[in-house]
Amino acid sequence: MHVRRKSLFSRMRLSGIQSSLYTFLIIFSVTNLHCSLVIGQSATASGNQVPMRANPQDVQLAPTSSGNSTDSNTASSEDLWKSLATTPTPTNDPLTSPQKTVATDASSGSSVSRSSYKKDDYGPQTGWGLRTAVGPALQQSISARSNGGADYSSYNFSPGFRADFEAFYNITNGFYFGLESGLIYNSISSIYTSANSQNNLVSGSSDFGNGSFYQVPVLGNVRFQIPNTGKMRGYCTGGAGVVWDYLSTSTVLGTYSQHQWNYAFQLGAGFQYNLLPGLDLDTSFKTFITPNPLIFSDATSQVKASFNYALEIGLAYRF
Repeated sequence: MHVRRKSLFSRMRLSGIQSSLYTFLIIFSVTNLHCSLVIGQSATASGNQVPMRANPQDVQLAPTSSGNSTDSNTASSEDLWKSLATTPTPTNDPLTSPQKTVATDASSGSSVSRSSYKKDDYGPQTGWGLRTAVGPALQQSISARSNGGADYSSYNFSPGFRADFEAFYNITNGFYFGLESGLIYNSISSIYTSANSQNNLVSGSSDFGNGSFYQVPVLGNVRFQIPNTGKMRGYCTGGAGVVWDYLSTSTVLGTYSQHQWNYAFQLGAGFQYNLLPGLDLDTSFKTFITPNPLIFSDATSQVKASFNYALEIGLAYRF
């Protein structure tokens, strides 16, 4: 009888322990389920928000209590701060936005993105190119003495024009050489002659005192350009070569024409303004000089040098 009571008591204790375990498991499961639901709701409310990167200034270094390692830990902390401060940010980092230069339009209040002039916008710095230009030309009077200095003649010209075409090669950013040809035209406005002890001034008319003066230069040029990185670049140029002169005129002494080759040279200066990569607006002033024009029929004539001044504007294209 005593044994049966003990067995019954043991079974009652085991049943109580099992009930307690079941209750604990149920409570634990319900608690985990509740936490999962709360976390899920928080994630849904936040959406796809990108987590912020840690700021190097938010990093805290734990102090050490050891007196012997204080200096080494301080040095390590400084190295860590330097590494965090000098570490470059990757350009492909989605959290890093590219920097832009934004200007505000005062009239509309809108923001306009502007880019500064870059060196690449100028185009090729070296290589081949073509230049063409046209503009007004002023021919200085040409005078000469003939018949041993007994006769004197002077030709006066009206303003004309000059057109040029040049192929050039840029050796460097500031120096090139080129081959130039073109046409210079001026009409004769009046002719003064002193022949046979008679002075005659004939203005241009349909019969006397008219004519034309053509010059076709062929020159080898060199140019020095001021090297810079802006759109506008100044230069000076010079060249030498030959010129084909052709003169047709009508005077009281008769009507005649003459043509021949002479040597010549020119000096000039100007500037270029970059319009597009490789394309420049070219403006220049040129002085074309023929030391001995020899445009008179008398081979013994002493002729003063011929000066022609031209102001041209054109385009230059660099390949």
